[in-house]
Amino acid sequence: MTTDNRPTPWLLLASPIALQILDYLDDSFDACAFLQAAPDGSLDDALDALRTLLAMDLDSLDELWPRADIAPLDEAYRHDPSVVARALPLIKKIDLGFCRNSSSICHATALPPTTAVSAYIDLDDISVRTLLGKWLPNLVDLKVVSQNERNVARIVQNDLSACHGLRALTLAQHAKITQGTFTDVLSAVVAQCPYVERIGFESTKLSLMSNGKALLAWLTRSHAHRLELHHIDFHDELCDELATALLTSTSLETIVLSGGPSLTRAMFSPSSPPLPQQLRHLTIFDYLHEYDSSSYAMAYDWDYRAPVFFLHGALGALAAKIAASRLETLELGPHYPTNLTSVVNILPSLKTLTKLRLQETQLTAFPPLRQLLHLEMTRMYVTDEAFASLTTLLGSSPDLVHLDLDFDGRTFWSLPPDDDVETMLRAMAHWLSHRGADCNVRLNIKTDASATALVAALAQTRSSHEITFSIGAYGISLDVKEQLVAALASSASSQSHVSSSSLYTSGLGLINES
Repeated sequence: MTTDNRPTPWLLLASPIALQILDYLDDSFDACAFLQAAPDGSLDDALDALRTLLAMDLDSLDELWPRADIAPLDEAYRHDPSVVARALPLIKKIDLGFCRNSSSICHATALPPTTAVSAYIDLDDISVRTLLGKWLPNLVDLKVVSQNERNVARIVQNDLSACHGLRALTLAQHAKITQGTFTDVLSAVVAQCPYVERIGFESTKLSLMSNGKALLAWLTRSHAHRLELHHIDFHDELCDELATALLTSTSLETIVLSGGPSLTRAMFSPSSPPLPQQLRHLTIFDYLHEYDSSSYAMAYDWDYRAPVFFLHGALGALAAKIAASRLETLELGPHYPTNLTSVVNILPSLKTLTKLRLQETQLTAFPPLRQLLHLEMTRMYVTDEAFASLTTLLGSSPDLVHLDLDFDGRTFWSLPPDDDVETMLRAMAHWLSHRGADCNVRLNIKTDASATALVAALAQTRSSHEITFSIGAYGISLDVKEQLVAALASSASSQSHVSSSSLYTSGLGLINES
């Protein structure tokens, strides 16, 4: 008998190759199974430690790979510091999430330069340096939030100057952002953090600026890729200059403007330059900040009455600029009964567009946007013709993988008839059954009849790919909710391959998740 002396596949699998395979595994359970299959002695020390870490009995195993969340990581560190310390070099991204307290692991361990850390910090409770400890040099993405005005510029100067890898900084304040804070933060970023690519300012109340020099200075940088402004606006005499700077930038890839009507109107004036050709993502919202439920008078100064963009802007100019662009993502939210059909109708010619999000608007028609991968329409009013066109798209879309529909009956919006919803849900079942890719569906069902139609649509769905459902069922009777729960559970165990599903309902929160 001849002895087979060939090495096993695992012994041939050097650590660099194993790492390359791990990079393709975007699920903790898959990564754990891959490493568990390795014979003892075939892994180096770091990979062996990662195998032990992923095999720990933790509630949040799925939050450890490929991006590690600080909570399970800190829990594992308290359980076995040595294992976590040896595995840390293999973890490329660590998310500290929304932090109020310091984690012991951040002060007891150091990270290799290849590990990127992101954090969302409440400055009312803790400082950036106190929170991050030895991990501060690895910070790449920071969002700081506070109830009151803080000296964020000093934080940038004292703490973030050591973060040579910092790429994104967002300041969120539950109050007005003053001109001084706006200028000082941007000036400090330009001076101390030369590689910041993404800047964001978020305020719950409209903050009116009279000086834009610091923003202009940042926009001139070749790596200024993303600007996000929520409730930040400028005096009229500044808006034209800033709009020109935004539209002539050769580096900006993303612009998000929410609640800044004067700057938005200046950008989309017929006389302003076209959208830059490298711009890929554009978001324009007119409504109040999502966590500000106060009245218009509280959110805006009574002495500042700039008209909102979608009511008083030139929609024709907006449509023309979008048509001549190379946008991949377009998000529009007027928050007023504004008919955006003229804008949406030009989108079939925009072949680069793959994501469309419309919120709180009216449509009298919906064109065949067959190039879309992601469609989101929430709190909409659509005519019968538009609804029928949308249904047709669902039945014929070759590429759509994410659908989010919420036809809300609140305020001045009206619900589509149940018969129309039933027709759309049948089209959805056809789409899911013929789509050769994993899909995500989020629906907000408002009536028992529509919920019953969804149960029937789930029964008709046949797919060999994973489908993730998230369904809101507020106002639906208990009997019908139980039918929905049963239908989702049945779909999860049948050939429709529903990988996970959630059903949300008034007063009960999440009542089903599989």
